Amino acid sequence: MQQAHQKIVREKMKTEDSFNLFGDWWEDIEVDIKKAVVKPIDYKTAASVIIKYEWLGCMPAMVKYCFGIYFDVNLGGAVVYSTEYIENLGKWDKYDYTGKIILLSRGACVHWAHPHSASKLITSSMKMLPEKYKVVTATVDEHAGEIGTIYQACNFVYIGSMRDNNPNVNSRKDDRFGVEIDGKLYTARSMRQKVGSQKKEDILNVYPHAVFVPQASKKRYFYFLGNKKERQYHRSQIEDQIQPYPKRDLL
Repeated sequence: MQQAHQKIVREKMKTEDSFNLFGDWWEDIEVDIKKAVVKPIDYKTAASVIIKYEWLGCMPAMVKYCFGIYFDVNLGGAVVYSTEYIENLGKWDKYDYTGKIILLSRGACVHWAHPHSASKLITSSMKMLPEKYKVVTATVDEHAGEIGTIYQACNFVYIGSMRDNNPNVNSRKDDRFGVEIDGKLYTARSMRQKVGSQKKEDILNVYPHAVFVPQASKKRYFYFLGNKKERQYHRSQIEDQIQPYPKRDLL
């Protein structure tokens, strides 16, 4: 059974932090989830958690909002919302999501945070988004060991891969771009962010030992905001694509 990348990193960080000058300093932090506070944070504060714990190891290119969960003065996790990366291509027009959709692009909690920190952080931060946003979407990468457990806990709906669901696309297994650098896997989008290109020769100029590895399409979750009528309407736009939640033992 494949473990999620963030779980592996949290376990690693706990071990490494134990050997610092202050030892297991986090044991003195009161991690009562009922007392935890979710609030907006700046880019730099969010990056301090995301870069250390998140699978991609970088902040997204187009950051709109960042939120953190605090236990007293201690930051226990961060989420980042971004412009949905295919919105400017008109891909959401037929669902009537254009101008209403936002991407939950990054999220991570530190190793000492309460086990329910992620769900509180996500559900609370979505309520703090500007009212114009009615649809929150997030993608998961099975190659990072992700199935979207936290999105399932937060009652998102799952539709799998929109690309695979499209009868007009000749989608095949593992037919998406992927490149491995120093043991870490990057998508076309993340390579454009790092290198400015996804062309093989451009990537090899910067990372001569990069290995190109075909990938599966990312899977997608949705959450709907607003009043009951708005939530029902926006859900109905993808109702025919909604699938049962994936299970980890299927990875």
